[in-house]
Order: sequence, then C-alpha cells, then structure tokens
Amino acid sequence: MPVRLGLPMFGPFTGLRNVMGTRSSPNATRSAKNGIRVCFAAAVAMSTTLIGGCGDGGMMSRFMLKSDRIIVERRPDPVYDLLFPYYVELCATSQFRSKLKGEGGVAGHAVMYIKGACKDEQAPYPQLRRCRVAATELDDPEHGAGVSVGRWFRNVNWVAVPGYELFYEGNLKTGERLTQASLEAAARDAMAKGVYKGVDFHDYPSAGAGLENFVVNEGIGTDFALQFARSVFCARLPVTEPMLEEVIAFLNDKNREYAEGEADYNWSVWADNCSHTLRNALAAANIWSPLSVRAVKFRQLFNLAVPANEFVNLAELGTEGAIDDYREIQQDGPERDSLHGFHWLPTRHGALLKTLPVHEPNDLYDTTFRLFTLQSPFRMGKTQHAIDLLSDERFVNLSANLHYFHDKYDAVLASRDERHDMLASVRGTPYRRVERLLYDYIKTQRAEVESMLDKVSALESQPDGPNPK
Repeated sequence: MPVRLGLPMFGPFTGLRNVMGTRSSPNATRSAKNGIRVCFAAAVAMSTTLIGGCGDGGMMSRFMLKSDRIIVERRPDPVYDLLFPYYVELCATSQFRSKLKGEGGVAGHAVMYIKGACKDEQAPYPQLRRCRVAATELDDPEHGAGVSVGRWFRNVNWVAVPGYELFYEGNLKTGERLTQASLEAAARDAMAKGVYKGVDFHDYPSAGAGLENFVVNEGIGTDFALQFARSVFCARLPVTEPMLEEVIAFLNDKNREYAEGEADYNWSVWADNCSHTLRNALAAANIWSPLSVRAVKFRQLFNLAVPANEFVNLAELGTEGAIDDYREIQQDGPERDSLHGFHWLPTRHGALLKTLPVHEPNDLYDTTFRLFTLQSPFRMGKTQHAIDLLSDERFVNLSANLHYFHDKYDAVLASRDERHDMLASVRGTPYRRVERLLYDYIKTQRAEVESMLDKVSALESQPDGPNPK
C-alpha cells in the first residue's frame, strides 16, 4: 500500500486535533476556528522552512539521504528493455547547487520517464503520443519521453522531453567533463527538439532575456539533463499497454485544460506541485490512489506531495505489497480496479529502483549526493526505508528480482493448494470471482518470469550480447 505522508509530527497537529474534537458554545466555536487558523499558519510556516530551503546542518541533516549511507549508483540492466516494452519511472531529484547561481529548494524536484510514450511533434503545445515501436535500446528516438512539471509554466502544466539520454544525461557521455559549452549544447538540443514549443511563462528570474536564457538557467537540471545538477532516484514499474494509454490521456488532458481553456496554471508547493501531477497520472491507471489538489483550507495539508516521499511510496508499492490475499486486494480500491480492469498488480517482477549521481567531472554544479525526505525528526522511517530498499539486490538487480518473484509466485500458488476447502465450490462468498482472477493472474506472471529467466540465460551465454549484472 502506498504511504500517505503528511507533515512531520510536531505540536500543531496535536492542537488541531484537539480543537476539531470540541463542541461548545458560540464563543468556544469562534475560539476553535481561531485555533485552527493559528495551527494551520504554524504548520505552514514550519513546513515552508523545511520544504522551501534550509541548510544541511543540524536537524535538517536528519532528513537527508547521503552518499555514506547508500550505494551511489544503481542502474537497471541493459537486458531490461528487451523484456519490458512499457514502464514508468517516478523519480525524485535532489536539490541542485550551482557554483555560479546558488541553490534550489531543499525538497528537490519530481519527474517521470515513460517508456512507450513519445513527444507529439505535431502538437501546438506539449502532448504525448504512443511511440511507434517497442524500443529495446535507450538511444532509440522512439524509446520514450520524460515529463516535468514547471513552476514558471502558465499555459501548460508540464513539458515532454524526447529520449532517455537527453532527459537524464543531457547527451553527455560518461567521463566527459560538464562545461558551460556542453551545457549550452544541451540547451540548444532541447530547443531544437521543441521541448518548450507552445509554452507561455509566468514572470521568472531574468524574464525577458529570451527562451534560450530560460532553458539554460531554469530548464537544465530540472526539466532535462537532470544529472548535470542533481542526484536522481527512480522507482521503475512495468505497465500494460492499456495502462500506458490511461497515463498518456491524463497528462494530455491536463495540458489541454490550460492551453485551450481560460485558466492559467499556477504552481503551488502545497496545492499543485510537480509530485501531485505525476502521482495522479499514475492514479489514472489505478496504480494507487490520487491526491487532491487545492483542497479547502487546512485539508490540503493532508494532501501534500513531496518528491522523495512519492519515490519511496512507489518503491514500497512495487516491491512489498501483498499479492497473496485476494480479500485484501478486493477491499483496496486501486488494487481491485487494476486487477479487474488491467489484469495487473503493482507488486510485481520488474519493479526496480535506480539511483544516478550528479555527473562528474563537473565545472558547474556541486556533485554532493543527497536526497530530502519529509518525516518526523524523531522517527527516521522514510530515510531508512529508502536505504533498505536501495541496498536490497532483489529490488535493484534484474536477475535477483526475477528469481525473487518467481519464488514468491510459487509460494502464493502453493499456499492456495494447502488451504483448499472441498466445500468452497458450494459455499456462498463475495470473493469467488476475485479469488479465481487472482490465482489465474499469478499463474500468468509465473509463466512470464520463467520465460524471462530463459531469455536472460540465453543472452548471458552469447559472447557479444548484453551482460546482466
């Protein structure tokens, strides 16, 4: 189950809960309302301090995931793209620190890469289309596209960046030095590929200096060329073709709403930020539940979306969810709908995590490895869980992942046989269909994993083929 994370467990929430539980006279009611406003203001002020930007020392260091606590670089095997035609990667990126321009927000940024969705070159503003082929190589122009929500965008919510290499690496090769010239080359490539075609902007720092100035100063490291400036943490989840269609439709509708409607997009750290859009795009495919945007007053505090937390939430869902209890699945809305509608469950083989460090050598940005998670300062659950998952071979190594889920599927099917009830066929139960559906699904997944393991073994035996780690 995804973890819905609100704010750190500080005093204002206790006060808010007590105020809301009081029924008294009109004067008391007015006092209660004033108390809610005070608590809300205190919570917002405190959270602004946390999310808006602080140093790494003192208490803030407890919220940071650092390089001495984790393996800095994890990449899914090259074989992965031969086995999985469609997947989504929800990524949290760290705070960027420019040697020339200063620091970004401490909470970093959230982006999503979608294999199987490509930038629609014919659209007058950012839209996605289905890629024309199921690509097997990362450098294939029909591999996929990155999606990034921008705080300065006015007539759209997000932009699409064509291709894995431009989105993550800025077309810079491993070991090649990042200089001002290579940064400007990446910016020109993004503009030539129409990343900002049809995008209007709110006023931003250095507004009026031209599009290239925006791309260099605001786009690089945030919308594309992520590794120029940030560490990147991604949870990768294979999806079905119908699910991919739903994700594309949601995102296209989102941009159409602003580009062709009367309302402007107004980014809000609390009410409508990068993480809200990406989480809700996945919710459109029944991967998990959506988060409300711009809920009434203090209720929006319980619908906050923090980039690193959403990365951990998807990592937990893809690796640790229950797939052996059909009763639990039937009672969980998104899981029930994904099983019935897409014959798919989020905890599955191919759910992998990856981390990518800031590019080195680097003349322009600090390359310190870090990630911010919002949590109680007294309980470091989110940070520790990220460390645990990223240190587990089952969730970062393709071969280990396939073997783990093969055993898991076997155990689910064996458990069913052990507890088989001879009278189940005649007893009344609301779970008959979902039980049959689940075990048929598990059998299908086990067969798919067996086929994938055979393919991986065959590829390993080829002297010139990909070499899974």
